[in-house]
Amino acid sequence: MGKYLFFIAFVFFARTGKSQDTTSYLAIPDKFFSIMESKGNDTAIDYIFKTNKYLRTQLAGNLKIKNELNKIVKLLGKFYGSELIEETKAGNNYVRLYYLAKYDRQPLLFIFTMYRPDKKWRIQQLRFSEKVGDYLDEKRGINKPAQ
Repeated sequence: MGKYLFFIAFVFFARTGKSQDTTSYLAIPDKFFSIMESKGNDTAIDYIFKTNKYLRTQLAGNLKIKNELNKIVKLLGKFYGSELIEETKAGNNYVRLYYLAKYDRQPLLFIFTMYRPDKKWRIQQLRFSEKVGDYLDEKRGINKPAQ
């Protein structure tokens, strides 16, 4: 009986530790898209910058991202949500997340690079692009035609 309780306790603690490592970094992009839907792009970008103390003071970078995103989104129409399409890890503390943001006219690709130097995940880099097709071609090794 004692052996079974030890095994159950081991499995419980092993799963608990693993779930923290694999799911907590998703909270930041999830909250980003939730804020984007409810309060708008600018507030969502402000939130992202607040997750990393080294980015909080980068006002010029914050403003540049806001302007670029607002310019693109203005052309795309209504936001319908997002979905995680890929995640790439480098160890247990660095991950790149690829999200498809669904808009009326066409999707946007958001790439979140997340880093955990100690106990808390934070954004390392945020990029976005309207060239979702190029991303898919690159993933499949398809070369773009010469222009």
